[in-house]
Amino acid sequence: MVMKVLIHICCAPCLIGPLGALRAEGIEPAGFFYNPNIHPLLEFRKRIKGLRVLMERDPIPVEIDEMYGLEQFICETYNPDPKKRCERCHAHRMGVAAMKAARGGFEAFTSTLLGSPHRDHEMVRALGERAAAQAGIQFLYRDFRPLSEAGHEEARRRGIYLQPYCGCCFSEYERFRDTTRELYRGGGVPT
Repeated sequence: MVMKVLIHICCAPCLIGPLGALRAEGIEPAGFFYNPNIHPLLEFRKRIKGLRVLMERDPIPVEIDEMYGLEQFICETYNPDPKKRCERCHAHRMGVAAMKAARGGFEAFTSTLLGSPHRDHEMVRALGERAAAQAGIQFLYRDFRPLSEAGHEEARRRGIYLQPYCGCCFSEYERFRDTTRELYRGGGVPT
């Protein structure tokens, strides 16, 4: 019997590796894009478009939550401590994904967040397991990090949007704070 697993999707490039790995295991994946943390709105829309482009070429059933819920999300998850901010963000998204999987009749859920070399992997795993226990469903743990770079290369090859930062306004700041990109230095020439 084929196992039905819901994959919480943060973006198309991070889905490519896990999707192939799960299929190779004989798992029947479906996707759920839920990321109210992504900022700004145009970045949010670019990631949805990237996922749709991937799904045209490599389809699985996917539900995309297009609600740009940044304001409510920040009110629910904000913490001034950067480590707690990420933890609350991941816990929120994992909790919603776990409930979606349980209500949808899936046997388990997992997340593309397990593929990022930039995340606290053990924290993501623990939050996934906690969300699964609360929803009464299994958390399918896999270390997708070794697949990350190949997935990103495949996204580049296919012309799928590859974002330059995690998604939230804080990660955008952390990514670009030490650059001079898009700064005006005078004399009519942007740097």
